[in-house]
Amino acid sequence: MRSPLAGITVVDASRILAGPLCTQVLADLGADVLKLEPKDGDATRSWGPPFEHGDHGDSAYFRSCNRGKRSEVLELATAEGQARLHALLANADVYVENFRPGSLAKHGLEPAQLRARHPRLVIGSIRAFASDTTAASRAGYDFLMQAESGWMAITGPVDGPPMKVGVALVDVLTGLFLANGIQAALLERVRTGAGAHVEVPLYEAALAGLVNVGASTLMTGNEARRFGNAHPNIVPYQSFEAADGPFAVAVGNDAQFRALCDAFGLQREFAAHPAWATNPGRVADRMAVVAALAAVFAELTRATILERCDAIGVPAGPVRGVAEALLGQGEGRLHRAVVELEDADGAKQRGIATPILVDGVRAASPLPPPTLPGKS
Repeated sequence: MRSPLAGITVVDASRILAGPLCTQVLADLGADVLKLEPKDGDATRSWGPPFEHGDHGDSAYFRSCNRGKRSEVLELATAEGQARLHALLANADVYVENFRPGSLAKHGLEPAQLRARHPRLVIGSIRAFASDTTAASRAGYDFLMQAESGWMAITGPVDGPPMKVGVALVDVLTGLFLANGIQAALLERVRTGAGAHVEVPLYEAALAGLVNVGASTLMTGNEARRFGNAHPNIVPYQSFEAADGPFAVAVGNDAQFRALCDAFGLQREFAAHPAWATNPGRVADRMAVVAALAAVFAELTRATILERCDAIGVPAGPVRGVAEALLGQGEGRLHRAVVELEDADGAKQRGIATPILVDGVRAASPLPPPTLPGKS
């Protein structure tokens, strides 16, 4: 594998998902990552089922974000644990943690205290809310951040209740933002010789993840609403039902929409509605545009629809389940993201590579998630 971060040593005291995902990305890019755990291990080791041995062993959840690491049991509340941490940090480049702000001050292990003792260290911290806000001391989980940031308010059926996203996507975004910030701080250290404290709040990662929806609210002052599988700013950009199953179509420009109308016999409707020639016109007449397309699509098979869309260059694809997306081979090899690793006992483990290709090689450490020291 290519290892752009070879020679970088990371001490990871984070738990759950955002921090461990961040350090897994660094490990996949070649960093040497040591995961510090309490004697009972990261809580996600028991977040199941499924577990690796049916009803015991490490969970799939733990495996999803801890590839490429070694593990060491370390209790930070003890003098021995604190001394060991300082010894590790003296030779480390990066330290990642997600403790509640102020909780380790009495042990001298807050970021500012650590930077005073280890000035070249890059410290990455995940917080629920930023340290310069009144909510700094609050704890937070992905689900709460989705609720408070507006994500749930814009997710789900148009007339249904607010819904969370199907994965802990705020945690995922936070971990990726932190990995990016850490690497930027390492680059800056090359120029200055000094470390830095990189902080990513879950709540602000969620707000950043609102992207165009957030920008629309800032521009208009209007509350965003749910559109189900449709797009608030683009029409048609949603799922439809074919005669034999659901599919998604994503029309990104006016030329694509005209081609779609031509391919599916909607020239008359297109001519009768001049406003449909532009996206703002289609957004204004959303219901009529969608109804015209839905009526045609309902009479055709999904394969026929997707074949026609492919021929005219209109992005479209089937709505798949997770197993079909990861393991299915029906339409050829769409990805090579599933990697197979071998644990210490020779058993095979499968995981999903970090989606970064460096000179054509996917970023995926050959080391499987670590077994908790002292436990089989």
